[in-house]
Amino acid sequence: MGKAKPKYCEICGAPIKGPGHRIRIEGAEVLVCDKCYEKYGKKKPGTFSIMPTGREPRRTSRPSQRPRRELKPRREKPLYTEEIVEDFAERVYRAIQRSGKSYEELSHEVGLSVNDLRAIAHGYREPTIKEARKLEKYFRITLIERVEEELGEKKVIPRDYEPTLGDIANIRIKKRKKK
Repeated sequence: MGKAKPKYCEICGAPIKGPGHRIRIEGAEVLVCDKCYEKYGKKKPGTFSIMPTGREPRRTSRPSQRPRRELKPRREKPLYTEEIVEDFAERVYRAIQRSGKSYEELSHEVGLSVNDLRAIAHGYREPTIKEARKLEKYFRITLIERVEEELGEKKVIPRDYEPTLGDIANIRIKKRKKK
């Protein structure tokens, strides 16, 4: 028979010698080592938190006399997004050919580097909206199109819903990707 898998304290992460202790913290039952049991096991359940809140305890003095600010109305999201047209490379290349100028001359006039201009004209990369605007203005061509967004129904979360740990992890991951 193989060796028993070592247990670890769910608060401090130390290996637990012996059976360990089961205590209730903020409604969750956790397995803890002797040290954490000494520290947290004797307190009344629900009266403490092992996680620091970062807030000072509230003072019971008079309420602040600051006037409340009025909330600004929320800005609605635009009903369209701007996208680069699919045949941008062909349009830019034709415009460059029509101008009869070299990439070097055009790069100074348009405000893009020679490499960027060449890469966009040959379709190696898509221009940014800012670059596309410069090209549109100089060559008088259309590279940006507006795409109407469909107004989908907002997801309604019930009032009594409590997020699970998995929901919170997903929220954090989504926020991190946006940066």
